[in-house]
Amino acid sequence: MSVLVLSSMTSCDKFLDVNPKGEVFDADMYNSAEGYEDALYGIYAQLGTDDYLYKNYLHWLPEVLAVNVSTTDDGLQSMSYGLWTKTTAFPIRKGIWANSYEVINQLNNIISHINKGGDHEFPHTGLYKGEALALRALIHFELLRLYGAPVWAPESEKVRAIPYVTEYSFKITKFSSLDETYDLIIKDLKEAEASLSEDESLINAERTNNRSGGFTSCRIIHMNLYAVEALLARVYWSRNDLANAAIYAAKVIDSKKFGMRSVEAFNQPDNGTLDMKETIFGIYSKKYEEENARMYGLSGSSSSSTFRLADYKILYESGSSSATTDFRLTAWFDDGQQQLKKLVNPVYYESGSTSYSGKSILGNNILRIPEMYYIMAEALLESNPAKATEYYNDVIETRGLDPLEGSYVTADMLFTERRKEFYGEGFLWHDMKRLGKDIAVSAGTTLSGSDVNTYKIPYPVGEDEARDEN
Repeated sequence: MSVLVLSSMTSCDKFLDVNPKGEVFDADMYNSAEGYEDALYGIYAQLGTDDYLYKNYLHWLPEVLAVNVSTTDDGLQSMSYGLWTKTTAFPIRKGIWANSYEVINQLNNIISHINKGGDHEFPHTGLYKGEALALRALIHFELLRLYGAPVWAPESEKVRAIPYVTEYSFKITKFSSLDETYDLIIKDLKEAEASLSEDESLINAERTNNRSGGFTSCRIIHMNLYAVEALLARVYWSRNDLANAAIYAAKVIDSKKFGMRSVEAFNQPDNGTLDMKETIFGIYSKKYEEENARMYGLSGSSSSSTFRLADYKILYESGSSSATTDFRLTAWFDDGQQQLKKLVNPVYYESGSTSYSGKSILGNNILRIPEMYYIMAEALLESNPAKATEYYNDVIETRGLDPLEGSYVTADMLFTERRKEFYGEGFLWHDMKRLGKDIAVSAGTTLSGSDVNTYKIPYPVGEDEARDEN
């Protein structure tokens, strides 16, 4: 069996200049630490450049399904109306599923070789194992959120969620239930956490985009220890296990490795990049920047989506008094051009730019520190509302808003704040799914939030039958 890998890489510079060289035979690939590193670099590159992964659909589909953007793409538009069986929607449903499991199979290959060689075969084997396990959990979690039933669904709808594949094989794996899938994701993440202890010393609170340290530098573009803990917090939160979600969110916050971006960063935003303070994990991808340029009208006639201009202005202005302005409104949006600057790097946004020379890294944020504060606030809403409000204030004050005084944060306020903070990052549909909220598709057309089918993308044609037979 052969797999596609990258050319020999001795630093993150080469990771950021991905150029597949061809095929390397499996038997030769894992004889060295460099082989493992190349294999993982290849996975990250695939996640950031594959249309059906983080370059496009894993990130964009939730935005469309929540009607946070309007689209002229027939397949996406059909899915936003719940018309899952439209012919134009088939390739999207199949592409996400197939390409995700392709990556999972490659990760299982890496993990199987690590298990054969032992946890101490190379100096950084713990990192290789932890990252591979964490990425396997992450991709399964993304599939679960799209194809699995909501946590509030009847038990009959949760019997089949997705197949959780843990072997490098082309055998067909049967479906796991929703609860079984959550348990397997958490199991992988906890094992990954134990393997990534080296990150306690590798990740500093003050970061740069210096990539001279090879595999152990630029850890925010790897599934690092704190990314694993943040993902555990998100997974438990999605499962409505707020007690455990708070345990892992607190680990990330209390590490003091991540802070809120400064006011200056909003005044002169480094859009379309991974923030050197807030990003816990993100995927480098210049292709992602190009996709956002296309989706938000920066590439002329090839643009296929726009955001709701009136909706977003009301959203941000409603949280500001006459004396305050939400920094995110002017930093992330361009009124005149109807563009979401937040996701598009100056290489594409500024006329005449030819290359990026800023102090960060181009890419797609997957986990940022504000989410951990929101999780802590929600977990403490009932038991300690004053402390919950402190966590809420810790975020909104850095966004230019007045802190709550004399009142406590509410669940509705947290929902709105999450929408504002993660606008365009693929959060809203998942947040709405967890709460069973109705989706206003258009004037007079609403998808019921209490209908499981509103929030459960059908499996690709033939996929469920094939797995049931095995």
